[in-house]
Amino acid sequence: MPTLTPTPGQLAHAQRRGGRSALLGLGLVGVVALTSPVLGYLEDVGNAREELLGHLSNQARVQADALGVHLLLLEAELARVAEHPMLLPEDGASPAERALLDSAFYHSSLFSEGVALLGPRGERVWSDPPGMSLGVVPITSRPWFQRMLQRKTPTIDLLEGEGGPLVVAVPLVKEGQIKGVLLGEVRTEALPTRSTEETALFLMDARGRLLLPATSRGYQEGFAESLRPLARAPGPLMMGGTRMMGAAAWVGRSELLLVVLEEEETATAGLRSRFLRQLAFHIALLTCTLGLFLVLLRHSYRSLLEAEERLRRQETMAALGTAAALIAHEVKNALNGIQAALSVLRKTPAGSELPVRGLRSQVERLGHLARSLLSFGAPRAALRRNCEMRLLVEDALQAVRMLPESEEVELRTSLEENLTVQGDAALLVSAIDNLVRNAVEAGAVAKDTGLRPAPWVVVNLSREGTDAVLVVEDNAGGVDPRLEPRLWEPFATGRAKGVGLGLPMARTSVEAHGGSLTYTRRPLGSLFTLRLPLESTS
Repeated sequence: MPTLTPTPGQLAHAQRRGGRSALLGLGLVGVVALTSPVLGYLEDVGNAREELLGHLSNQARVQADALGVHLLLLEAELARVAEHPMLLPEDGASPAERALLDSAFYHSSLFSEGVALLGPRGERVWSDPPGMSLGVVPITSRPWFQRMLQRKTPTIDLLEGEGGPLVVAVPLVKEGQIKGVLLGEVRTEALPTRSTEETALFLMDARGRLLLPATSRGYQEGFAESLRPLARAPGPLMMGGTRMMGAAAWVGRSELLLVVLEEEETATAGLRSRFLRQLAFHIALLTCTLGLFLVLLRHSYRSLLEAEERLRRQETMAALGTAAALIAHEVKNALNGIQAALSVLRKTPAGSELPVRGLRSQVERLGHLARSLLSFGAPRAALRRNCEMRLLVEDALQAVRMLPESEEVELRTSLEENLTVQGDAALLVSAIDNLVRNAVEAGAVAKDTGLRPAPWVVVNLSREGTDAVLVVEDNAGGVDPRLEPRLWEPFATGRAKGVGLGLPMARTSVEAHGGSLTYTRRPLGSLFTLRLPLESTS
């Protein structure tokens, strides 16, 4: 019986699978090696963002505090004059009042646009310069003016529209009544806020109107509203397609919001450059390692191919030797049987059937061996035609019943009719013959060895859906478990009688007809299932 050693194809497959596993392992190592600098870069970028946001928060707070102090100074200067008892603008500006205002605000550097004294209904009483602009719409219709009249407290806001100037308004309150308003205007350039090459500065009021820069032209709609959340928490935002990092702070007691923005790319440019250098180094290192590995793998693969070729030749010679021994053994047994039958025939009266039956059995045995070898060495092409499966099975059973072993094995059949397949009758009969012959011979051996006192073989033909299904079952104990992995390989046999070609040729013939042949171990023996597609009828 042949040993269960791996075939050259199996060994080559295992070698190639090992090579693929090695490449996969190297790829995983490369991914891990490249992941390290990527994760380090992402961590550094996160830290840089946190540092940038902290810096912007501090800068926004410092500039907001400076601006708040400046505005409080302006408010205090106006409040100091507004509390003077001589200042009563209800009936116009008297010479004394004009002298007081000129003395306090004439060409004052605190108010770059000028100072004005307004009456309780917003009319101009005095201003420096005399032509100082108070906007287009009436003062009394502006929200900040109405808010000041309602609260009777100083207010700081935009004069009229977006872009400034900024106004500081202080009411003149006498005996609980507003007798007038001192109004100071400041240009944007005069405020103590400064942008840098890296940062952009924005100043906006409670309604989202921009004071800094002087115009919102060039910014998308809703841009000012997108700045307001920065007062709660610094973070990123998009400006003109550029990702920015920003922070904001409220200016003193006013309702002005100071926002500081900086491009995120500026803060991460150095980190990105360092990351690219590290990544290039890792890729170069991995490329060199992969190149060296491929050279070694190619050398190893060539060595494996040479070893595989040597092993294949050895396996071929071993298979040929095994096949030759099996064939010689089978021929010798048949010749011995013929010689014994002839010896008996010489001593037996004429007309005796026993020696003739023995001769016929051994000749059939040699014929089956010759047919198997010829079919295995030069398989012929299938000649397709409509075949009745029941007739094919009966042809095979008729040949099997001629075997001497068939007298010792009970053969049961159940054959359904009208199952037509498209195929080569000779090939299909040969395949069925091999299945039934193996079962009968295995049953005879089981009886001779005492394993089964009453061996039997069941042949069942039926329809299952669109398939004709032939089941051959026996109670001979089943195939040796060590032989099962090589059951369908040529010259693999566990019986003393046989060369191991029947099952491989049977499966090849069935699969050539679009069918299948499978083996199942049963508690008492073996079960072979042959499936063929039925011929469709219109």
